[in-house]
Amino acid sequence: MTKEKRNLNIEYAEKSVRITFQSDLAQIDAVVKEAVDYLRSKLNDIKEHLFAVNLVLREGLTNAVRHGNANEILKKVTLLLDLHDQTRIKIVIEDEGEGFDWKSHRNKRFPEGQDHGRGMLIMDAYFTGYSYNDKGNVLYLELKL
Repeated sequence: MTKEKRNLNIEYAEKSVRITFQSDLAQIDAVVKEAVDYLRSKLNDIKEHLFAVNLVLREGLTNAVRHGNANEILKKVTLLLDLHDQTRIKIVIEDEGEGFDWKSHRNKRFPEGQDHGRGMLIMDAYFTGYSYNDKGNVLYLELKL
């Protein structure tokens, strides 16, 4: 089932939801709400993981809009949230940008007080695993429940 809601294109399947939206930071709250509502409707024991899911989704989506698509409103961001089973959540965030050399950023230290550069640390701390495609414009996340 596909529907348009709050300028979001949302496609529901039995074990997944795909949300596509324009590169607008103002859309991220609505995207995260849709994703969390979907998880709540499918999983009984999601409450203890909601903080981590919210934080990592916001970080990944913000990076896709801000850095990946350079805030270009005509470019899209796609979120795919997949419930592999009742024990794992898989998330894919894709932007239409040029990508980046994520391998060189993985262990890079950023000065304290800087408002960027902590995304990988956050993903590593709150999720079971993360990686990118070779180009660096698709983020893969996994959370074991």
